[in-house]
Amino acid sequence: MSKYKKTCIAAVSVFLCLCLTAASVIWIKRDSKNPPAKTQGNNISNTEGVSSDLTESTKESETESVSETKSETTTKPTTTAKPSTTAKPSTTAKPSTTKSTTTTKPYKPAEGYTLSHEIAGSVPKNDAVTGSWFDDAVFVGDSVSLKLSYYEASVDRLGKAQFLVAGSLSATNALWDVDRKNAVHPTYKGKKQKVEDSIAQMSVKKVYIMLGMNDINAVGINGSVKNFEKLCNNILEKSPNVQIYVQSVTPMASSSNVASSKEGRLNNKSIYEYNKKLCALAQQRGWYFINVAEVMFDDKGYLKNEYCSDLNSMGIHFTNSGCKAWIDYLLTHTP
Repeated sequence: MSKYKKTCIAAVSVFLCLCLTAASVIWIKRDSKNPPAKTQGNNISNTEGVSSDLTESTKESETESVSETKSETTTKPTTTAKPSTTAKPSTTAKPSTTKSTTTTKPYKPAEGYTLSHEIAGSVPKNDAVTGSWFDDAVFVGDSVSLKLSYYEASVDRLGKAQFLVAGSLSATNALWDVDRKNAVHPTYKGKKQKVEDSIAQMSVKKVYIMLGMNDINAVGINGSVKNFEKLCNNILEKSPNVQIYVQSVTPMASSSNVASSKEGRLNNKSIYEYNKKLCALAQQRGWYFINVAEVMFDDKGYLKNEYCSDLNSMGIHFTNSGCKAWIDYLLTHTP
């Protein structure tokens, strides 16, 4: 190739290189003025868009959490985007406050009324006697005393004491004729007869009576005291040499389903008022009042739970622990 041709080719090559360089510069300048759009996921400076999305997401999450349940904690969905400083914080759903239903409403003493448990005129505490002190005693009572008779038979702490007890017995129905329909007189030596007739056939000198739980609803407090006195008069008429020991009626458990909130009906307040009237009667007639009830109360004025064998029903009968406390009291409260 001639020298001239080589020179021409070189010149053309230089010219083409210059053209390509110029074109590249122009292309770069144009791109710098129109940069490609950035994705929202990578745009960490665009907090407005993210904030708006998170706020709506939070609101939806709160709505779902509250609508699903108010009593359980709802787990919120996880978000990958960083939370915005303007997003509203979620509120914790309040637990539900469903009230539990109760089948019985315990009796509550009237406002301002408290049980002192002590009754003036009661036989005070003394040194404990031995069980033989009750060898010549008989216990008269209803189903509460019936439980005591069962317990005493197993522990033998009251000597040779006898029992004239029957479920549902009261001072009122103890005055009924024996042949009357629904009569509940206790039996003695296999024969149902009036309390005073049975006592007259016993060689006893002490008569411990606990009655009234079945009377108050039927005839009221005053009527119950009146019938109690009539029964004692009948006993003394046929057995004039016996000494009467009046035992206080024991309290009811807080769960009792037979307690009434009505004034003058069966509840711990009416029992307490009845016991005070019995004590006054005993003082008037020269009888002894044994306030067994004072060791049966809990700190709220009810029968102690551990002493009650029927907490979920009547709430008046005793456990063995209650009977033990009863006997302990009798042994330390003799005149």
